[in-house]
Amino acid sequence: MRLPSLAAVLFLAATAALAQPKTIDWVELIPEDARDSFDIAPPPPTHDYLSGEGGLAAQQLMDFRVNSKLDGQQVRLPGFIVPLELDAKGLVTEFFLVPYFGACIHVPPPPPNQLVYVKMDKGISLDSMYSAYWITGRMSTQRRDTTLGAAAYTLAGTRAEEYKF
Repeated sequence: MRLPSLAAVLFLAATAALAQPKTIDWVELIPEDARDSFDIAPPPPTHDYLSGEGGLAAQQLMDFRVNSKLDGQQVRLPGFIVPLELDAKGLVTEFFLVPYFGACIHVPPPPPNQLVYVKMDKGISLDSMYSAYWITGRMSTQRRDTTLGAAAYTLAGTRAEEYKF
């Protein structure tokens, strides 16, 4: 029986490492030179959503600066889901992934560089709007605009799993 060479073992290990998504946090979406001024805390709730798109809850600070190192990377990011599209079975196929609960509903949407537009390859069952999820897929710095907000990132989602504390 012939054992694989050291080079073959290292190649296989490197290939496996590349196939694994990189687990990231929201601060990594901010360019490195802008992280000193980044505030992770969500804004205070604004309950003027009845005043329509001109109210405070609909206003989004427009910061489209991105971390270009994430473009094309396989990532895994935790967050909350704001559904945008459902399929005929009621499964969520497109959504915003946001860093805190209530974003785009009772507080202004996060800036675009803290908002990820996700299109799943298969719809997911959203068991609870209050639950956080891990979303895995290929990240791009492609901008996406909707009536609920603008996102500086797009993620081609391949996996969703409930975030367990």
